[in-house]
Amino acid sequence: MRSGRPGIRTPVRQRGVALAIVVWFIAGMSLLVAGIVSQARVDIQLAQLHLFRAQAEAAGDGAIHLLMAQLQESPGADGGAMEGLPFGRYRFGEAEVRVMALPAQALVDVNSAPQALLAQLWSEAAGLPRDEAVQLAVNMVEWRSNRGGGNRGGGRFDVVEDVLRVEGMTRTRLDAVRHFISAGQGGGMANAAPQERLRQLSALAPGSGWNSGSLETSALPGARTPQAARSATRFRVDAIVDVGGRQWLRRRWVASQSAMDSRLPWRTERTEIARVVGNAP
Repeated sequence: MRSGRPGIRTPVRQRGVALAIVVWFIAGMSLLVAGIVSQARVDIQLAQLHLFRAQAEAAGDGAIHLLMAQLQESPGADGGAMEGLPFGRYRFGEAEVRVMALPAQALVDVNSAPQALLAQLWSEAAGLPRDEAVQLAVNMVEWRSNRGGGNRGGGRFDVVEDVLRVEGMTRTRLDAVRHFISAGQGGGMANAAPQERLRQLSALAPGSGWNSGSLETSALPGARTPQAARSATRFRVDAIVDVGGRQWLRRRWVASQSAMDSRLPWRTERTEIARVVGNAP
């Protein structure tokens, strides 16, 4: 009888093994399907993000050109301005766009700003402790003063991202002052009220509400009066585009030029990729 027991148990054992294999197969297929679905969702979200960015860039560029055209046609007009700053509101399809041209001279030029103003910038705008702000300002001045280049400096910041090469600088710190600075296009001289100047620049940052009311610009070089703002030769033009439930910033650095030199009486010196700055209202 013992010799027959193995023959009786074998089919049961085989059925158990087969069931385990089926269960493991189903579990593996479930994980595979879940992974495919998850990847598909990520791909869809990325595709939507690229689509919204493309729409924001197209609408933003169109609004920037319209504002610059209006500025060239009627430089003395006051309509649609916020305390002297050229401002416009447009709609392209379902995308609403608000665009403002800020004279580049109003910004803090990282290539020529004195150490005291840079320290104030890092303290007031970036919220760094006073000693860290002063040290960072010292490092920036030393870096741009080393015209020989090398690891200690390069003599000039060609774009604002070049400040990341300065010792002590981080991407977070740069992003904290990005809307306050320029590289070679702004005004570096200190004025009688640097704190007021930084406060007004903060109020002009995208997402701060500059599109919903008038703002004082008396402390900003090149933008103290409507006439001064419109007679500037270089602008940082910000377009805020509401698309996909978010607010996108499309930024261009624009310089005026003779109409005989180009089809347009202005040229784009730099264009920044559109990025999200907030949620659409």
